[in-house]
Amino acid sequence: MHTRIDQLPVVLTSFAYREEYLPELEGMLATVRRHHPTWHLVTGRGPVSGVKGTALEVESPHGNSRWTLPVPFELDGSFNDWLRINWMKAWWVAQVWHQFGSPGGIPINRVIWLDADARLNGPLDIFLEPEKEVVVGVWGGAEGTPDDHILGGFLVLQGSKAGVVESIINEWSTRCLAHICNPPSPSSPSAIRRWGGGDQEVLTMVLSEMKRLQFTLCKLMEYDKYCGEPDLAGVPKQGALIDQWMMNRKLRFNNWPPPESARRRS
Repeated sequence: MHTRIDQLPVVLTSFAYREEYLPELEGMLATVRRHHPTWHLVTGRGPVSGVKGTALEVESPHGNSRWTLPVPFELDGSFNDWLRINWMKAWWVAQVWHQFGSPGGIPINRVIWLDADARLNGPLDIFLEPEKEVVVGVWGGAEGTPDDHILGGFLVLQGSKAGVVESIINEWSTRCLAHICNPPSPSSPSAIRRWGGGDQEVLTMVLSEMKRLQFTLCKLMEYDKYCGEPDLAGVPKQGALIDQWMMNRKLRFNNWPPPESARRRS
């Protein structure tokens, strides 16, 4: 039997790394609390000043704590900075899965990742079989095209302890941590694809390699609904359930993103 996800216990997680992402995270969480007030939230904020290593302050229903990235992590002002933060997502999701993934002590883990610059415009309407091993994500493009991969801005991960989805998450985290230690050169967007990609390309590769195992990969092909990119004038996509404000545009455009008040839908 399929159940709509807003009727299920869920842990939703995200983090903000660097100052410009902190207000983005707060804006995203406000929309989650509005549409999913019973969901458990696990959030991170970093970097933590005065702490050796790369640390994030963790806020969860169990209280506050601190996690430290287990590999060296130095930002150098290059395009690789975006990639390093990007890859850190897989490690973060793995930590949330293992430490908080079972909301209310249910025998199944159910974790949603949502980028800090995303905004929900209503309750999520995805249907799941609550006991199954499932990975859900927006799919970038048709098979065989350059965009034939899962997108990392919105992911739903569900499965049992020591199950297939947990194995996928662990492998995703391991590979992304290795990439942090050895980023591509030269630093350019075109190098990403040649070298193996950001976190979403790495996850796509892991999913492909594990497709023989027993899990369901749900490809959300309604791109504009679940990954609604506003135009460069700041006009949101009509009909989008999730607005993705794409903070990476800040590297290319002045005054991006628009103020939070201009992004609120009636």
